[in-house]
Amino acid sequence: MDKISLDTTFGSFLRDLGSDLPAPGGGAVSGISGALGASLGRMVASLTVGRKKYEAYSENTAKCIDQLTVMTQIFMDLAAKDASAYTGYMQAVSLPKNTEEEAAARSQAMQKAIRNSAAIPYNTIRACSETLLLIESLYGKSNKTCVGDLAAGAAELACAAKLAWLNVLANLPYFDNHEDASALYTDAKDSLESVVKRASDLYASIEHELEIKL
Repeated sequence: MDKISLDTTFGSFLRDLGSDLPAPGGGAVSGISGALGASLGRMVASLTVGRKKYEAYSENTAKCIDQLTVMTQIFMDLAAKDASAYTGYMQAVSLPKNTEEEAAARSQAMQKAIRNSAAIPYNTIRACSETLLLIESLYGKSNKTCVGDLAAGAAELACAAKLAWLNVLANLPYFDNHEDASALYTDAKDSLESVVKRASDLYASIEHELEIKL
């Protein structure tokens, strides 16, 4: 399955995920997890908009609804791109290599596919960071009855970033330029650590808020 979209049924995705198909795999799941996180944040914003109690935050609430809708689509697009990245790599591998020119063209195509396979999960991590900013902005300014869903959204984004990081790592050893690989490693790891820490902090704050009500 390489045509993942908002119209893809969950059942069909799970069937393909659990089959012997090489894709979708963990990278596509990363995108789906990110979409779930963004959608949870949008739900909280949607349950806040129009409520007089939160009128002072109406501008931020409306912004979050719009931007989280966009982020959900971005994550689904990343999931689809990841699922098709393997096909792109295999097409490069299957290119002829009978002459020096063919071998060079094949090698170039493989590098392009490998870099694409690393760029997609890297972009997923960055999207997690951007989405988390929106969810963080809703905390304390949104419907308190669903504050736990903000924590759930943060947890999904941390999971999405971790899964994406594994896919970055899986492709870096095959870069033909060590400096490029090293730069991407550092940038992606820094972004990952930031997302995980921020998500953990928000989760812990909301967990504590819910615990003290017991």
